[in-house]
Amino acid sequence: MVCFVVPDLSDPEVVCQQPCDHPRCANLRKFATRRCFVCGKGFEAGQRFYFDIEGNEAVHQACWD
Repeated sequence: MVCFVVPDLSDPEVVCQQPCDHPRCANLRKFATRRCFVCGKGFEAGQRFYFDIEGNEAVHQACWD
């Protein structure tokens, strides 16, 4: 299983800070609106998380364990 780390979206090295058409930036911004499938809270920069087996739902590492 792979554990991911939430990137810091306020870092211009991670995502453009101005509107853009980059698919990577769009996907990261979309992720920022996701909630943990278990606890319902959002994800913060630096937190570890997993995707469920189908890759549809994101779960905090602390909620998974």
